[in-house]
Amino acid sequence: MKRSIKTIVLFSLCFIALFSTIYAQQSINYKAIIKDDNGNVIANDVVPVQFNILQGVAQTNVYSELHTPTTDANGIIIVNIGEGILVGGSPDFNTIDWASDTHFLQVFVNIGDGLVDMGITEFNAVPYALSSGDKSWETEIDNVHVLSKNVGIGTDTPTELLEISDVNNAGIKLVVPTINNTSKIEFRNGLESGSYSFYKIENRSDVLRFELDSDLITTTGFESKMTLSNSGLALENGTRVNAFSSDGTLASNSNNALPTEQAVKTYVDNSIATLAPTAKTIVVPATTFTSNNSLVNFGIGGGYAYKPTGTQAILAPLVIPIGSTVTSVTFYFRDTNNAGGVNLIGDVIAYYRTNTSATIPVTVSTFGSSTTGMIEVSSNPFNIATDRQHYIRVRPSSNWDGSNLAIHSVKVTYTEN
Repeated sequence: MKRSIKTIVLFSLCFIALFSTIYAQQSINYKAIIKDDNGNVIANDVVPVQFNILQGVAQTNVYSELHTPTTDANGIIIVNIGEGILVGGSPDFNTIDWASDTHFLQVFVNIGDGLVDMGITEFNAVPYALSSGDKSWETEIDNVHVLSKNVGIGTDTPTELLEISDVNNAGIKLVVPTINNTSKIEFRNGLESGSYSFYKIENRSDVLRFELDSDLITTTGFESKMTLSNSGLALENGTRVNAFSSDGTLASNSNNALPTEQAVKTYVDNSIATLAPTAKTIVVPATTFTSNNSLVNFGIGGGYAYKPTGTQAILAPLVIPIGSTVTSVTFYFRDTNNAGGVNLIGDVIAYYRTNTSATIPVTVSTFGSSTTGMIEVSSNPFNIATDRQHYIRVRPSSNWDGSNLAIHSVKVTYTEN
């Protein structure tokens, strides 16, 4: 009886347990000092120890094993939980589902009077690392890795090798305490020995660099293609860009600003709007003139049209795009009659398409005579309307005088709006 009491008091006062290194063989390091009730260590003696792993609030026993270590000269025992002899048909250590619930360690010690329950202690966080990634994590010296499985943070259904999910914020933070050191992300597609391009985003010396390493260029290793700093955005070669301009006039003429789409459109639209319309010219020849009775003579040698007698006008259609503005009309007349009251009159007549009424935007006439022809110009502008048909009309002020009164041609200058 005395021996059992001594064991309980001894262990409750002097027992030290440390859970530390996690080995690749899935075990937990356990260390304890064994002393008697006088505080003297029990040295160089076999001390059986049994470990039970309990799960959840109900503390259900899910694993049991037995060790028979020998204390050293200082009364210390060191064992690996997970490498003992299974007790009572216990399942293997690697079947423990550490992630499913809380777990506790129950220790029994036998220093001569049988196994004595030394109490129950909840595991700290270290053993639970064994369950990370559903027991898929492996350690190798300084590295911890998982193969062929997706890792989720904030999600239990990751679809990528690493997926971070949060209802409010999801991010990756790379922190390096020294400004001259680097934080970086690399993107590698293909084999390093092949003709492929690798990309890297790196923060070095307070400058964010976008770098390229490619077998398709002569440079060895990563080289900067674009940088972002407090001074702005800069490409590998050329001018640093530090602003986006919405100025539709592009007045600043800067090499450091990129114009927005709206700025470019505004500039182009305004430039087009201020361009002077290009003047166009057509010539209406004598051969296009007709009269109501179709009796029009054409002077072959001089290239002119006339009526032998009478007062009836001859007309030619004026075909110009609708909406255009006629800026000038030039009549090339032949007037070789010396009589002062015998002249030619040239008009532009605009008939409405829906009725026979007309307007006359242009009128010119000859006075005197010339054996080489006479040029009369009207510079009164008028528009070619959608509801009108325009004609050029030539008529005598009194009567035709044969070929002494005739029209060679009419030149019309206009601009399209």
